[in-house]
Amino acid sequence: FDGGPHALLGLPLAVGVALGDALAGLGVQVGLKWPNDVLKDGDKLAGILIETQSAPPEHGGGTWAVIGIGLNLIMPDEVEAMLGRSAAGAPWLARMERDVLVAALLDALADALRLFAHQGFGPFCARWNLRHAWQGQPVIILDHGQVLHEGLAAGVDDAGRLLLDTAAGRIAVLAGDVSLRLNQ
Repeated sequence: FDGGPHALLGLPLAVGVALGDALAGLGVQVGLKWPNDVLKDGDKLAGILIETQSAPPEHGGGTWAVIGIGLNLIMPDEVEAMLGRSAAGAPWLARMERDVLVAALLDALADALRLFAHQGFGPFCARWNLRHAWQGQPVIILDHGQVLHEGLAAGVDDAGRLLLDTAAGRIAVLAGDVSLRLNQ
């Protein structure tokens, strides 16, 4: 990607949109949780992890990104017990030919990465907000277990920042070492 790591701020969200589109094409409706989770019926179906590295000048500069996607196809009860929470599974996807599943995911991802490389997160923002699983829900932002902010989740902006309506007004939260949880 051209530019430094700052140019990739919305990339996990764009990847989430691509996964949501691909899974919808396979008959699986999902929601997105900021900044990098895909939910099915409120439980985590997939996670996205992106590592970036500045490319050396002799390789054209810019930034390299390695995108990892974990997709729960089958979630045994023992694993949920170890996690201490429920997680979504997609057994109908597990029965699908792996080549078909991977091809659908990679096709959607390739298209999304091309668009992101040229236009950033902006073109994905509205689609992300349509799939926002926690829109209007009370949430808290944690940093190493400490509450930083609480309010109502209000979607994301064109930079991929979470919009949070707090008692003091609307704020934009940038991903980093923070965690988003429902405020129950």
